[in-house]
Amino acid sequence: MAIRRLSYRLDEEPVTGAVRLIPAPAGPQEQEKEQSLESAEVAEYVLAVGHRRGLSRSRLPGGGALLCATVGAEQQVDAVHVDSLDELPASTLDLVTERLVDFARENASRVEPFLADVRRLFDERAGRQIVVAEHDPRTVAHWVALACASLPRPYAASLTFSTWTAEPRRAPQQILGIGPDADFDRFDGPTLDHIYRVHDGIGGQGSTPVPDTWAEVTARQWIEGTPPEPGADDDPFALARPTLDVRQLVAMSGDARRDVVRAHAASVAEQSAGSPVIDELYTLCQELGAEDRAAAEPLALALVRHYMSVAEAQGTLPDLAACERLPLSTEARMRLRGEFGGRADDELRRRLRAPMETWTEPLRLALAMGADAGRGLDEAMQRLARALLNPGRRECAEAVEVLQALGHTGLNRRVLKLLALHLTDHKLDRLRDFANAPQGEWLLRNIDDAPLAVRLAEAAARWRREPGGPRGAELFGALTKLLPGRRVNDVETLKLLWRLVWGGRQPDRVDVMRLARTCTARLIIDAGFGIRLVGLLKEPERVDAELVDLARALLSVSLGPRERATAELLVLAKDFADGKVPVGRAVDGLGVTLRQASPVHVVLRRGVDELIARGIAEVDPVDLCRSRGLRFLMAAEGDVLRPYRAYLLDDSARERRIHALPHQPAHIAALYHAWRPRHGRGVTVEWQRVADELLARILAPVLPALDDWTLSQVATELARLAQGRGQQRVQEWNAWRSRQAQVRAQTQGPPRPLGPPGP
Repeated sequence: MAIRRLSYRLDEEPVTGAVRLIPAPAGPQEQEKEQSLESAEVAEYVLAVGHRRGLSRSRLPGGGALLCATVGAEQQVDAVHVDSLDELPASTLDLVTERLVDFARENASRVEPFLADVRRLFDERAGRQIVVAEHDPRTVAHWVALACASLPRPYAASLTFSTWTAEPRRAPQQILGIGPDADFDRFDGPTLDHIYRVHDGIGGQGSTPVPDTWAEVTARQWIEGTPPEPGADDDPFALARPTLDVRQLVAMSGDARRDVVRAHAASVAEQSAGSPVIDELYTLCQELGAEDRAAAEPLALALVRHYMSVAEAQGTLPDLAACERLPLSTEARMRLRGEFGGRADDELRRRLRAPMETWTEPLRLALAMGADAGRGLDEAMQRLARALLNPGRRECAEAVEVLQALGHTGLNRRVLKLLALHLTDHKLDRLRDFANAPQGEWLLRNIDDAPLAVRLAEAAARWRREPGGPRGAELFGALTKLLPGRRVNDVETLKLLWRLVWGGRQPDRVDVMRLARTCTARLIIDAGFGIRLVGLLKEPERVDAELVDLARALLSVSLGPRERATAELLVLAKDFADGKVPVGRAVDGLGVTLRQASPVHVVLRRGVDELIARGIAEVDPVDLCRSRGLRFLMAAEGDVLRPYRAYLLDDSARERRIHALPHQPAHIAALYHAWRPRHGRGVTVEWQRVADELLARILAPVLPALDDWTLSQVATELARLAQGRGQQRVQEWNAWRSRQAQVRAQTQGPPRPLGPPGP
């Protein structure tokens, strides 16, 4: 490599004004300078410097380089000519860092766009020349010095520039300094937009700035007083890990902030375990996350991956608490779980060979990394659940300690769900034992997250151990209040409650009676407990809708002949009372079932008789007279006749009938036929008394309201009902009417119509 140091003086011919180069006289300081002119190319570059009155660095066509400076009042030009641009020695352009920081602050708004264009000189193959317009060449020199100090060293060494030129269109350098009098239109639109990148410090607007993250970060570092460290040769413009705080990051544009954070994130993988840089980045990530969570997320992901990788390499567990404090979105956490969930679950499986008390952190890692479907987590939960069901052993206490230390709601719920799975009687007993043990406090604290079966078991155990707590059907009812809708609606729940309250024992009669009113008989039977309700049917306390439902439900199970007849008797009586069975069929069926069910409990018989009486009272009178129901009534005793009489003589029912009968001659005839005085075999004295009262209190008050047409119709209907004794029956009717008229005349005076005349 050849280095030539040259010195020239500019000489102007007096006639033509042409400027030429002549060797400068040799002085003490010029002994080493060669006084001969170089090639015509070198002379041309040196001559141009003289006109520029400043500094220049040029790339020569032959591959060499030339550094020139005009010094002194005589415009002496000093030049250094080398074969290679990269070997060009430093020039007088070098400025101390403090001065460049001050300069950047003085021109803060212009630093970023200038550096963005400087980078484009190297980033783009045809980067446009930069024109810097200033009043003083020294200001341009500061801009060039700032560019050189910001660029990676190889790029700075190759940068060409001229701090002052009168004809920038003829200058070949990358950065050109001009003054106000230069031959250059600083306001020409196409020039600003397409030919040069112009940075105008003397009143012009210059070219439109181009966004650039490297330039933004580097400019901010200069302005903040923390000059950048040039990038590596392999990636010269990659963002090194700049020393920025959160305030500076937040002040950046969104794109620049993301690029800087990505640079931080990329540097994480280069750090070793225990590096203080990781702590710095962690703090920065947290602080940035408080301001811009999305921007901080790439760094957070990188930090978590670093912690996980270091822990895996060391055979330890990462600091999950630290990871949880990092700003990570749900999507980011899912991504991490996809990366590390399987490994965390494998690590947990290995740790399960150790005592249960050591499971806490491996479990915490598996849960944090989302190993939800992993075999390790599944095995751990199964073993924790089994341990809880052995309250007399040490492992139960250890399991509770692990669950309490983790405090993980999801894990608690899954373990509680396992406690309720496949609840045999033995497992249910173990579950109640756990609830009664000191470790049961954990169960009580988490009871709201437990399945219904566990909640019921815990409540049953707690109430049973309380002095004076509910027992039997009372306990059953209390547990029922914990159910949705406060009612038992399915077989499985009923079986569970039955086992919790009575276990394998038979509930006493009182409990069974209460139970039958707490849930439906159908449900009790479907649960397989129907046979235990037969006693209620045979010896009830009262006959009501619940007992009828029980009887109806029991017909679907296997019963003995007497029990089945009892159920059929009750169902038939209720259906007849509700008008669902004709009177003749009802009377025939009642006779058969009464014989088969005998002896019938007095309460049951009384209830059946009342249902029969209500049914007969509601039967159409004509149908009653034409069926065996009338013969049944005449032979009935007081248990049927008393409710029959009561139904008919109820005040409101009686009034309605009396007002309706004047328009119902067929009913009048049928009622008289049924209630007329009778004597002989099969007619009880009780019936004679009841029938006479019904004639007097229901039919007699209707007579004054009957017109001739209605009386004629009554006579016709009576003849039909009496069949071969029609004339005799009509005579009896007329005689009875006559007697009633006499009684009425003696006691009430003239008749008063009871309703509108009939048709």
